[in-house]
Amino acid sequence: MGNLPEFDVVVVGAGPAGSAAALSAAKAGAKVLVIERGPEPGAKNVSGARVRLNTVKKVFDIASVQIERKVVNERFLFVSQGRKVSIDIQTKPDILATVSRLKFDGSLARQAENAGALIVTKTTALGLERQNSEEISVVTDRGNVTAKSVVLAEGANALISMSLGIRPEFSQDEAVEVAKEVYLLNKDEVNKRFGLPDDYSGTSWEILIDSPIPAMGFLYTYRDSVAIGVGATIRSLVSVKMKPYILLEEFKKAINFGELVKGGSLREYSAKIIPEGGYPEWSICREGIYLVGDAAGLVNALVLDGIGPAIVSGALAGKAAVEGYGCERYEQELAKLPEIHSVAVSRPVIKTMLSDTSNLALYAKLIPDIFDAWSANDLSSLSYIKGKLPDLLKLGLNLLRVIS
Repeated sequence: MGNLPEFDVVVVGAGPAGSAAALSAAKAGAKVLVIERGPEPGAKNVSGARVRLNTVKKVFDIASVQIERKVVNERFLFVSQGRKVSIDIQTKPDILATVSRLKFDGSLARQAENAGALIVTKTTALGLERQNSEEISVVTDRGNVTAKSVVLAEGANALISMSLGIRPEFSQDEAVEVAKEVYLLNKDEVNKRFGLPDDYSGTSWEILIDSPIPAMGFLYTYRDSVAIGVGATIRSLVSVKMKPYILLEEFKKAINFGELVKGGSLREYSAKIIPEGGYPEWSICREGIYLVGDAAGLVNALVLDGIGPAIVSGALAGKAAVEGYGCERYEQELAKLPEIHSVAVSRPVIKTMLSDTSNLALYAKLIPDIFDAWSANDLSSLSYIKGKLPDLLKLGLNLLRVIS
């Protein structure tokens, strides 16, 4: 790599944020290099893999983006003490879709390549060194390359961003660890078991449990497989000395997942750390270096959306890198994006829910308790809520800020 010429923009990471940055910069006429440590884009990514199509099409040609199924049903499931309450919502088929990250990320990267970006895989970026006011040297395990600007789309475990002191390191209170599995089933069985009308329609479940520890999880249907995952704060996992895969096993039992995939085979297991802290509390820029996506903490945990904020922040960073935005302008323009504004205003809600795990337990328990009280015609059983009113009011006020 030492013989490569100088680039206008070097992007570290070929996930959705990195490909969006590369596409944006290449379309503007810049000479762009993308450095990806995996064998191909998407190979190192872990995600529930549900995307909002309207956000994707803001940056990419949606006709060339590979999806698995369009979501036609969303289920919100609350599980507490063996009780389950589910709320089903029929959704329009062009709002949400499930995706395979390998196929999805690959299709985004190809659009960046078609626009003129060069993507180099199996290469790890190790650090950045400023040569002068005009050049930044990107240090990799295959040599160095210089660029005028750098976009760091290195994901949640943003080693370069943290080593440079641009953003802080993780704290146990601001990070969730997610464990995920994918089970193979043939298309007909996926359709039958989840009541789907055809091979192109899918379902998405969001699940809240209060035992063995309060946690949030998901279930998504792909074309010929089913993904399940659950996440909890690192602090809560450490406090009970529980490994993420153990939590996942308990989670699967709680929703009787074994019956849903009976006869299927496990295709993959993976784990990922997701930041719950981030912009605007974090600094995400420094003199020609722009952070995007998970590296900037741009995850909307309230609606389980990290890919949307990654894409729009990546596209803006590509533009900023080409036009030489200062950090103040970059962050000002970022704040104007609806997806990023939603991340910022939802953060207090997430902090309220995660600051004390009993809050999550309360929300998982409350919905089944309300239905139990209604069925038994005994609303007095809900009297315990009085002591929780301050927490509920705080959550309600923060939610009002989100929707206002």
